Amino acid sequence: MSAAEPYEALAALAERELALVTAPELPTLEQLDELLLERDALVAALPQTPPAEAKPALARAMALQERTTAELARRAAEVRRSIGDVELGRRVARGYGTAGGPSGGLDWAG
Repeated sequence: MSAAEPYEALAALAERELALVTAPELPTLEQLDELLLERDALVAALPQTPPAEAKPALARAMALQERTTAELARRAAEVRRSIGDVELGRRVARGYGTAGGPSGGLDWAG
């Protein structure tokens, strides 16, 4: 095994993470947990100082991680907008429910 292989594995893991967060359907918590555990184990096994030949893989992993972070921020903003839309709908519906109170008009009984 070359000294750069663990770093190539780290970059491959970053590719999988990006694929998960850019997929049309959000990843499950189990999928995310699995990747996090795998990444933690991989990082824990890395030496304190990476070898020079790991530089390209580390650069690729960093670029992929930046894209993943940007995608997660974009999706979080979408969720916040959706929650805001739901809250606005609730306030509007409540307004209709309390406008003027009971009408006191005729009912079916006459």
